Amino acid sequence: GPWRFAQSQYDSGSRAVYTRFDGYQPRPEAPDWTSGGKQVHFERMEWSILPDAATAAGALQAGEVDWWEQILPDLAPALARRRGVRVERSDPFGLVSVARFNHLHPPFNNQALRRAVLGAISQRDLMLPIVGGDEAAFRQCLALFPCGMPGVNEVGADQMRPPRDLDAARAAVRASGYGGERAVIINPTDFPSITPHGQLLADLMRRIGINVDLQEMDWGASLARRASREPVERGGWSLACTNWPSVSIANPAMNATIRGQGANGWAGWYENAEVERLTREWLDAPTPEAANRTLDAIHRISFETVPTLPLGQFFHRHAHRDTLTGVLPGSVAYFWNVRRA
Repeated sequence: GPWRFAQSQYDSGSRAVYTRFDGYQPRPEAPDWTSGGKQVHFERMEWSILPDAATAAGALQAGEVDWWEQILPDLAPALARRRGVRVERSDPFGLVSVARFNHLHPPFNNQALRRAVLGAISQRDLMLPIVGGDEAAFRQCLALFPCGMPGVNEVGADQMRPPRDLDAARAAVRASGYGGERAVIINPTDFPSITPHGQLLADLMRRIGINVDLQEMDWGASLARRASREPVERGGWSLACTNWPSVSIANPAMNATIRGQGANGWAGWYENAEVERLTREWLDAPTPEAANRTLDAIHRISFETVPTLPLGQFFHRHAHRDTLTGVLPGSVAYFWNVRRA
């Protein structure tokens, strides 16, 4: 690639350094997301790890750093007013927030209970806390694929369209045969775009009659816990929240949140042979129209079985000094095509 990692200059938790690799020969065409020519115009790039948001904002405003990849929503207005700083939306398709059920053990191996929870959620209530109350920074997306992507329809509109009815959700929980089993929600405390979701869902589920045990921990510990296939009595889990870049779950083959691969799939281990059959059919579709029909069929099954709760779609913003030009949109920061003005 166009950069080389400078191992000798790496300081774990503080700094990573990359230098331009002159042996890399980019293609001549203009870059387009991750495709096209990756022209690098700097000899050296330094990543500074600044966990404290106020420190990062101060460094950007003072010109000590050039680019902050993901700014906190509540700092965006002040940065946008700052002379010499530009605030931009990073990715036109954003990220999708989800809550993943564990399908191996009670209580969420119960499809009817999963559907009851689906009917109770309000995406607006879940999205506003992670975007600092900015209505323009999220969209309601009543789908299990990212809204705005080709062929994606809001198949979940009938089940999820506001206003929610908690009395109906409580009745659905009772009708599901739920026996009061403990539902363990594992929730990271150090991930601002995830932390509120576990807390809000815990409160919501209690209100509709589910016995919730909210267990909070750091992100690394939550990932290790999520890998466990044990029941909750032996350190397992029932529900975990996260988010996915929209481009990474844009179609049936890529979308781990709805794939029915069971033990070979994403944590939660949802199994559905018909979804897998239809995914192969989608891959072999002879026309875009046939592919879209198959996508809709997969989508309808997914809303019937609810492998994952769709919590909404949101959009990160980055900030950089206005002395940088050629910054490209994308689900992550792309460091090619960037020049000093």
